[in-house]
Amino acid sequence: MTRRGGVQDEIAADIASEGFVDITEPRPWDYEYIAQKVADRVFPMHPKEDGYEGRGQEDVMAMARVHVYRHLVEDLESFPDAERHLKKYDGVVSRLGLEKPRSRETIRRSWNEQFDGAHDYIRKQAYDLRDAIGWGMDGVLMAMGVHDQSLSYPEFSPEGIRQSAKEDAYERIRPILTDVVDFERAENVSVPSEDLTDYAAWLARRREMTPESMNAYVADEELDEAPFDPETYRRALRNKEREKTKLRDGRTIWMPPLNPSVNLNDEYGGTDDWHSTTEEGIGRFVQELKDEDIIDGEVPVCIDGSVRDYHKHPDGADDRPEGVYRESYLPTNYGWKDLTATAIIDGRAVVLANVSMVPGDKMPKAVRYLIDRSLDLVDVEAFYADSEFASVANCRHINQNGEDYVFKMRHTTGVKDELEGFTGKAAYTEYTLQEGKSTREHKTTLFAVEKRGKIDVKRGETRHDEHSQAGFEDFGFNEPEGQLTFADLAPDDDVEYVAFLTNKEINSAGIDPAMKPVAHDNKRTVWGQAERYRRRWSIETAFRQIKYQFIPQTKSRDLGTRRFVWMMGILLLNAWAALNIFVRRWASQTFDEDDTDPPVPGKEMLDELAKTEHG
Repeated sequence: MTRRGGVQDEIAADIASEGFVDITEPRPWDYEYIAQKVADRVFPMHPKEDGYEGRGQEDVMAMARVHVYRHLVEDLESFPDAERHLKKYDGVVSRLGLEKPRSRETIRRSWNEQFDGAHDYIRKQAYDLRDAIGWGMDGVLMAMGVHDQSLSYPEFSPEGIRQSAKEDAYERIRPILTDVVDFERAENVSVPSEDLTDYAAWLARRREMTPESMNAYVADEELDEAPFDPETYRRALRNKEREKTKLRDGRTIWMPPLNPSVNLNDEYGGTDDWHSTTEEGIGRFVQELKDEDIIDGEVPVCIDGSVRDYHKHPDGADDRPEGVYRESYLPTNYGWKDLTATAIIDGRAVVLANVSMVPGDKMPKAVRYLIDRSLDLVDVEAFYADSEFASVANCRHINQNGEDYVFKMRHTTGVKDELEGFTGKAAYTEYTLQEGKSTREHKTTLFAVEKRGKIDVKRGETRHDEHSQAGFEDFGFNEPEGQLTFADLAPDDDVEYVAFLTNKEINSAGIDPAMKPVAHDNKRTVWGQAERYRRRWSIETAFRQIKYQFIPQTKSRDLGTRRFVWMMGILLLNAWAALNIFVRRWASQTFDEDDTDPPVPGKEMLDELAKTEHG
């Protein structure tokens, strides 16, 4: 039962009388002690100077205390959590000077409107109060999320250094997600955009989007009732991709676009549709990395594709939904296709551009967009791609932009003829790339290395055993040859070559990396370029992370809804990559050189982002 001591001294006496006990979780009076400390702090605010001009539902000082308090206490940064906490601890309510527990909407609006210009000041007050609260009381420490006294001096503790870096990193990535993911086209004036975003974030953590999800959402968030009908959310997703049309009878409807293809000729950014919203978010993540000088030179960029299975709605029609391709090897015979350009930065995959394709789209145009958008965002060391992208058009476009490429090459008749003349484990030659009976050609360099190990990837099979990944080879253009790897160095009596095309200068075969050469410059060698290609693709696959960690499974037939969940996956992947890059850079002294595991797991990030303050 909550203790109702009227003053701070009574609480302190109660705590002292407990003696040394095994504390496993904060007690009610631990929270009351913190609330009293907040109440004792004098804030230089005049009641008439708040954003409501003194007309708020609560005294301005009481609401200021609420915001300082929720920044002090662990797990109270989300408005629903703050509402539940106040309802549970009436002693906290009275000590903060509130007349009654306030709703999450009141707290949200107070933060976004009443104290719009005082966010930094309130956070600083909470930070300064930590040292004044007293580090020797275990229950109070737990209430503030501090489980070790050493964390009060983060510069002396590896755990504290990492935690401080995480907090700073979250401050950088949160605003991007909350600002960019909006529902401006939906015009749901009765439902705040922030509520829709809260629900979208919850779905991303649950990785599901079904009609029953709202019931689970209400239960998980301990809400009294559903904040809106699930159809309101689905309509908001659809309408972002649709046009508002007024009928003759006065009714207003939202019409799907006549052409569902992404308009790649529009200027970058903006938020008119989910594609441009994705561009806006990607651009902001890249800029954050530039601002910290993390992107301060050339970066390798990989172009790849993904096929996602179409999860058919049980009540849906059997005919093919808009935007999917016929893929007989998939369980439902249909798939959604995306092309993506991904930069490798500090060992993490950061998406630079994405195109959600529909039947009728031309792949060369989509690839040109990926190349141009990547060049707009970063300085590219080279473009790396599988054999499906090794076309005259793509090679020419990269060449004309003064950039380098390394493409894996299929064993066509022309390539086989050249390989017949190769000797040794690595070789190269000048080569003219031609396309079928066309007169289009491109002069380039063909090089090849001995294939180490053998990974036969066929339609519908997986590149990575732990995931049912359908790669871009499954788009139906050509049979795949497998992914290059040096992991298996067992000798093979029947030597095979893996072939590549490049416009980079090569002047020798170089030294086999299996020989572990020392002080060998391999930049202009066959082995060097093959090793660079291998390293690019050995780092985490962006598509795998998006598909199996960051997007909810939806059975919607609507293309706008599908593009929304894929956009969420891309932005969450970039948030996760940026977060881990920041933490490793800012707390580099706490990591071993060979430690490549991400310091912040994906689930941990999703749980932390659930505490986001929107607005």
